[in-house]
Order: sequence, then structure tokens, then C-alpha cells
Amino acid sequence: MRLDTFKVTNGPDLRVILTKAASPKTSAEVQAGYVEVAKLKGNVGSQNYELPANLALDDYKTVVIYCKPFHVVFATASLQNVK
Repeated sequence: MRLDTFKVTNGPDLRVILTKAASPKTSAEVQAGYVEVAKLKGNVGSQNYELPANLALDDYKTVVIYCKPFHVVFATASLQNVK
């Protein structure tokens, strides 16, 4: 998975998460069906992340940048054009 022209506010322990919810705004919405991809590599610039081989990508709708210790959604984007 690639995040192109990416920019988000920096925060503690940010994670890249795929969720089944469309545009989640709360921790409960994120956790209603998600998979954690990786720790965020940086808050600015294009980035690549390897997805689990057995992931059924069609089940997920949104990429979320999520602060794990404080359960806060920092940013969301529709999951699209993933190969």
C-alpha cells in the first residue's frame, strides 16, 4: 500500500490502520473491524507499507492514522487504487 503526497499532524505512537468503517471519527468506529498495518513511518511524504498476504482487501474501506495510546483518529482517507 502506498500513501502518496501524504501529510498529517505529528502525534505519539501513530499507526496505519485499515478499517471496515467509512470515514470513522471515533475509536469505536475504528475498532468495529480493523487491521493494524504498521507504525507510521513519518508524518510527511510518500510512504510504502506491506499488507498481510492473507488480507481480504475488499473488506476494508478506509485508511486511518490512529494514535494508539490515546485512541484518537488523526486522519482518514478512502482506500483506493491499491494493488
